[in-house]
Amino acid sequence: MTTTQVEILEKEEIKLVGFSVMESLNDILANRTVGILREDLDKRKNEVENREGDGIYLIQLYSAGGWTPDTPFENIVAVKVSSFAEIPSDMITHVVPAGQYAKFVHIGLESEISHTYDRINDYGPRPFDVEYWEDIHSLETEESEIDIYIPVK
Repeated sequence: MTTTQVEILEKEEIKLVGFSVMESLNDILANRTVGILREDLDKRKNEVENREGDGIYLIQLYSAGGWTPDTPFENIVAVKVSSFAEIPSDMITHVVPAGQYAKFVHIGLESEISHTYDRINDYGPRPFDVEYWEDIHSLETEESEIDIYIPVK
């Protein structure tokens, strides 16, 4: 498992369509909630109009009161769209704001991503972070790469 802070970069806003769930990290791990939503979205992504690419995003929005593994927070699993059109009735929209982001890359098994977050957490609390999975079917391989974007203040 290798992690690298690749760069600080400017990102344009990202328009997303997908699913949202409010759950703690411990519940997500116990119930595989995000994994199930990711698989459901992968099966249904062709229903999303104006979709760009096959990758899937995870947006984790943290509450202002501080984060613990038992504190529920919003998790959005979504695909990128060029513009919002007709949205499937059980899906939501979300916009990741444009701005400056630190990009980290987690290389290796997704199940070991906590090691990467331990390093990222050294930078202090943040309002949200963004994961990008290009291929969800290879996440438990040694070659898997997950891009993680952290907003820079």
